[in-house]
Amino acid sequence: MDEQRKKQFLKYEMEKELRHKMMLRAMNEYDRNVQEALDEEEKQKKLDHQKKMKHPGAKSQIEGVWEEDGFDKDTFNPKVFFQMHDVDGNGEWDPYELEAIFEKEVEELFEGLDDIDEEEKAEEVARMREHVIKHIDKNGDGFVQRDEFIEYTKSPDFDAEDPWESVINSSLDEAEFAKFEKDLNPE
Repeated sequence: MDEQRKKQFLKYEMEKELRHKMMLRAMNEYDRNVQEALDEEEKQKKLDHQKKMKHPGAKSQIEGVWEEDGFDKDTFNPKVFFQMHDVDGNGEWDPYELEAIFEKEVEELFEGLDDIDEEEKAEEVARMREHVIKHIDKNGDGFVQRDEFIEYTKSPDFDAEDPWESVINSSLDEAEFAKFEKDLNPE
């Protein structure tokens, strides 16, 4: 399912880029230069927003959610945090419960941008969920059990602050895009 979502998102991004390039081609030189300057400004805003983003599942990100829930970060309790976000109370976080943990972070990432794209927001949340499952889900069932989360919070990975590559700053592979464009207009 995640592979299919990734393929669909890539297609969506390529179509969006193609529309943008076609729009630029249709402009006169002055308007194109103005639009390219605006595009560059938006790109810089996105880079600035990404720098503030916390790595999904890292201590700083989880503690940020803890604070949003109304607690002081110095009182962080992994067991209580897990229970608060285990909405159905079954002892594990399913994909929807995990995604809910990242919603605010993603909203903040896109806040104030001129180009707010709901598809990109959904993809960002899905990538965060996927990342956390990959790092915490030790039994590989696609869910995060309470014990897995508690163990994770005791591991060095929890304290890691690796940079997070957000979907808003990912760039398309030029060769792949050229092939996509050529396939749409075979001559």
